[in-house]
Amino acid sequence: MSEIDPVNFADEATALDDRARTDALANSRDIQCICHKGTGTSLFRVPAVGQRAAMREAARDQCYPDSIMISRGSGMPAYGKLVGSPFKIAASRTTRVSFFPAGADSEITYSPTSETFGINFPQNYLKSLISEGDSSFDFGPVLFQADEQLIQLSLAAEAEIESPGFASTLLIEGISRALAVRLLRIDPHSFISDADRIHLPAWKLRRVVDYIDVNLGADIRLSDLANIAGLSAFHFGRVFKRATGISPYHFVRQRRIERSCALLIDDKLDIAQLALSCGFSSQSHFTAAFTKSIGTSPARYRRQKRALPESS
Repeated sequence: MSEIDPVNFADEATALDDRARTDALANSRDIQCICHKGTGTSLFRVPAVGQRAAMREAARDQCYPDSIMISRGSGMPAYGKLVGSPFKIAASRTTRVSFFPAGADSEITYSPTSETFGINFPQNYLKSLISEGDSSFDFGPVLFQADEQLIQLSLAAEAEIESPGFASTLLIEGISRALAVRLLRIDPHSFISDADRIHLPAWKLRRVVDYIDVNLGADIRLSDLANIAGLSAFHFGRVFKRATGISPYHFVRQRRIERSCALLIDDKLDIAQLALSCGFSSQSHFTAAFTKSIGTSPARYRRQKRALPESS
């Protein structure tokens, strides 16, 4: 029989809340964990080890939140139990996705020779993005499926949590909503047709834009914008895009980039203070996002603007 090397994600004898479980996960051996400040989602990675490594056993109890995991196949079979029912997964080297809903306990024995990453969502977070007040539905589990849409959405969330951009909360909310729709196998066209019948008056749009401009240094959520417009979060995104030509995410991102450029030119704040005023929790995150968006670092952009002669 293969040697089993247990991975303890948390103390199963203790009822932990979402944040405590994230902390426990971060302290587990070899587990890398990043918490996204704006949404409370957390990214964790289990890095690959050598080909001769022992099989590993991972378990989660009923107190864990909704979790999605992406596994790059090791070429070895996996087996275990999900909500008490045994399963066995054939050997494969393809990339596959698994989703474990809140309350679903599981045990799995697998080969750690390929990298795995996952995302934990706060309690009822996915439901809140699509329920519009109705939370009577439940997500079902997904076990090692080659669902390309779920995989690509998860990869996009991984990249954003690791390196947040200028409107990171809105982007993670949008990706998470798309994941929830896919997990429930909802036809997105039914929501699109509903949204197409809704009009966003100019005065409501102005209120939304004013709110964005006043709160560029704060955490802006789609639900906040939708409440101002008097719409559901699910419909607001499409209605806003029809009114402005761009999504709420791209609109807030553009506004924050414009503000950061103006503040860099104004030259009254150091870059750390400027980062906070543009909604970033750290100067390093701001520098990375600014450089990616503008093509040069904030410090270099400021130096370049200082060197330009004043217009007559």
